[in-house]
Amino acid sequence: MQKSKVFKLAKGFRGRSNNCLRIAKERVEKALQYAYRDRRQKKRDMRSLWIQRINAGTKQHGVNTADQPCQVAFAIV
Repeated sequence: MQKSKVFKLAKGFRGRSNNCLRIAKERVEKALQYAYRDRRQKKRDMRSLWIQRINAGTKQHGVNTADQPCQVAFAIV
C-alpha cells in the first residue's frame, strides 16, 4: 500500500496511528478488515431486525406466520 494512501485512510485515527507509517498501516489494515466483516454483519442484523418486526406485527394483528410468509408481510404493511 502506498504511503500517501495509508495516511489518507488513517486520517482521523488517534495517537501515532495517523502519522507513523508502520502503525498507521497496521491500523488501516485492521480497519479494512473490520469494514469487510461488518458489511456482512449489517446484513445479518437487518435480516434479524426484519424478522423481529414481522413477528411483532403478526402477533399484534393475530396472523399466523406459518400460513403464507409473503401474505403476512403484506398484511402488516
